Amino acid sequence: MPQLEPNLAGLAWFGLLWSVCCIGFLQLAGRYPLRGRAVLPVTMTTALWAMLLAGTLAFAFVELRWTTVVVVGGVLFLFLPGLFQALPDWWRDGRAGLRLSCCVMIAALALLVGAVAPSFHIWMT
Repeated sequence: MPQLEPNLAGLAWFGLLWSVCCIGFLQLAGRYPLRGRAVLPVTMTTALWAMLLAGTLAFAFVELRWTTVVVVGGVLFLFLPGLFQALPDWWRDGRAGLRLSCCVMIAALALLVGAVAPSFHIWMT
């Protein structure tokens, strides 16, 4: 496997963060078009998702080969909808699921900034 991607730790982080992005996208896609009292929570969660997506892609650009990003990202994006459909209805369609998704995205952003982003500092200098 190292001959395909030498940075296995970066690949694991990318897989985790990209999975959160994909599941978050699937959940948010079902919440549009916006209506009623859900406008603010969905808008806030969408902003968190966009930040997480940008950070994940920036991390992948810095740490991984582009072929690895395309292949692993594509495979996850292809198979994660099946996992999403297996989740309980309250998580996919309810307010509690939206709150849980928001908390997971905040945790993923914290991991990205705390554990993964220090490698950005080396790249930026």
